[in-house]
Amino acid sequence: MSRIQKKKPFGEKKKKDVDSEGITDAGTKLSGSKPAAPMGLQKQEKAIVEGKMGEPNFFQRAIEFFREVKVELKKVTWPTRKQTTGTTIVVIIFVFVVAAFLGLFDYGLSKLVQVVLT
Repeated sequence: MSRIQKKKPFGEKKKKDVDSEGITDAGTKLSGSKPAAPMGLQKQEKAIVEGKMGEPNFFQRAIEFFREVKVELKKVTWPTRKQTTGTTIVVIIFVFVVAAFLGLFDYGLSKLVQVVLT
């Protein structure tokens, strides 16, 4: 299985491909009624449907999460060093411009309040 293909969650059953005549990919014909299963299998099927059996534990879910993170990070288009440097410089300049504007605005308002109160 390739790394990009996503695994099915635990407890999920495979779906059978059935054509219009009721014949599966394996060539077997599906009947209208379900064959009787042994008592133990019925309990297992019921447990799977209720989600009590086959549910991954914390460590399995964590491992699956990190596998998916690794696959997603391979899809990311990372910027070059030149692009990163350029955008960092633009951000720093913008921060200084906004800081100067807010500083001047604050200074002007404080002088206005002093004039009004005195």
